[in-house]
Amino acid sequence: MASDLFHPYLLGGGERRMYEIARRLARRHEVHVLTRRFRGLPSYELHEGVHIHRVFVPSGRIKLESPTDGLVFTAGTLLKGMRPDDFDVYAPQQFFPIPPLWLSACAREKIIVPTIHDVYRETWTQKYGLKGVLMSLFEKIILRLPYSKVITVSNSTKRKLMRELPEEKIEVIPNGVDLKLYEGPAKKASRPRIVYVGRLVGYKHVDDLLLAFSKLPAESQLFVVGDGPEMGRLRSLSEKLGLGKRVVFTGFVKEEEKISILKSSHVLVLPSSTEGFGIVVLEAWASGTIPVVSNIPALTELVQDGESGMVFRLHDVSQLTQKLKQVLEEDSLREELVKEGEKRVRNFDWEIIAKKHEEIFKSLLG
Repeated sequence: MASDLFHPYLLGGGERRMYEIARRLARRHEVHVLTRRFRGLPSYELHEGVHIHRVFVPSGRIKLESPTDGLVFTAGTLLKGMRPDDFDVYAPQQFFPIPPLWLSACAREKIIVPTIHDVYRETWTQKYGLKGVLMSLFEKIILRLPYSKVITVSNSTKRKLMRELPEEKIEVIPNGVDLKLYEGPAKKASRPRIVYVGRLVGYKHVDDLLLAFSKLPAESQLFVVGDGPEMGRLRSLSEKLGLGKRVVFTGFVKEEEKISILKSSHVLVLPSSTEGFGIVVLEAWASGTIPVVSNIPALTELVQDGESGMVFRLHDVSQLTQKLKQVLEEDSLREELVKEGEKRVRNFDWEIIAKKHEEIFKSLLG
């Protein structure tokens, strides 16, 4: 397997997915993961049965949008992927790890099954200009390579992939959650508490959440859990809106603290314009917390308005404010949504998800 990030840096749903699947497959199989090496980390580590091989990158730190780091990581992954180990399956996830492991698999005539979480072509072009055009071209080349199978996380992403890949090559396996970590009652904060969990990047639109939150009663709280290039701008916006101590920017936190914040919160907000799945929705359900999400396909595939959460129009700050007030003020609605979320999340246990991966690998190996 290969991923840009892996243990101990599980910053997004993609890294979390590979980590949870790898350590479960390692109970029955030999699993190796290639990932980037950052300062202070060893080049090799055995963790929960998984052999982690870290590849040098020039910056030595998390810098996912760096072409230099990406190309060096790709070259290093190719060198490590070509070593004479007798692997049966090559299973990278997007983006930089896919070409080197594809070449390694082809050279040995082995199974190649990448996981592609989403197609970002339009997003990259709009956000990064010329660099975005190059990233979009890189993505298009990746999507046109011949694979044994391609795993994706939602039907909405499958529809995007079908522009480049035949439908029979695509398998949908959703993301999951470790339900054991969420056992026990969820003790909610005494004050209305809202939480955002994820990277602080432009397409997550946390600024829309801050604007909506500024219109809520003064006793409400907002926890922004995560880090990223938008941190400084979001802090400035919070100050400009006069939110003061009502907003807590936690930065990156460990899994235990993230779960504690989720279980103490009443509402999770995910205002993104781009998501392949939305793993934090599952974590909210498992925490007895109500997801309020933007109306993009991947999120509405999970959350139905007024049934398993609330849905608002992307960038419609007024509607987001109205949905938040409705959930926080109507006790009976909140109780119904919590019950439905707890019921649905049982189908997304990581044990089930890992087993589905194993079944696909075994079927391809005959």
